[in-house]
Amino acid sequence: MQAKYRASAIALTASLLLGGSMVLAPTASAVGSSACRFNSPDVNFKVRTSGATFRTGPGKRYHVIGTLYRGDSFRYFCRTGGVHDFEKSWSYGKITKRARSGIPAGTRGWVSSKYLD
Repeated sequence: MQAKYRASAIALTASLLLGGSMVLAPTASAVGSSACRFNSPDVNFKVRTSGATFRTGPGKRYHVIGTLYRGDSFRYFCRTGGVHDFEKSWSYGKITKRARSGIPAGTRGWVSSKYLD
């Protein structure tokens, strides 16, 4: 997990230093939430546990969309925590392939970052 984060940070830094640009994930206001504190280039993760709750917002008080299972694909856009708070944060993104529980590809929502690999 840390290797993926470092690789995306290095890629972004290199691109900006070389005068290029990268398309970043939508900002929190573009996704209808002000909870994101750390935006990132899109990064694909796999869910590393069975029974991770996929929600409409970053926390247990938000509505449950469905359940994610080990191996489900999740594209991460941003999260609630800072640079070093990945394990303690909530990640916003979308399901890239239909989830084992039936959540359609493209569905956007939040999952606790500690369940992502």
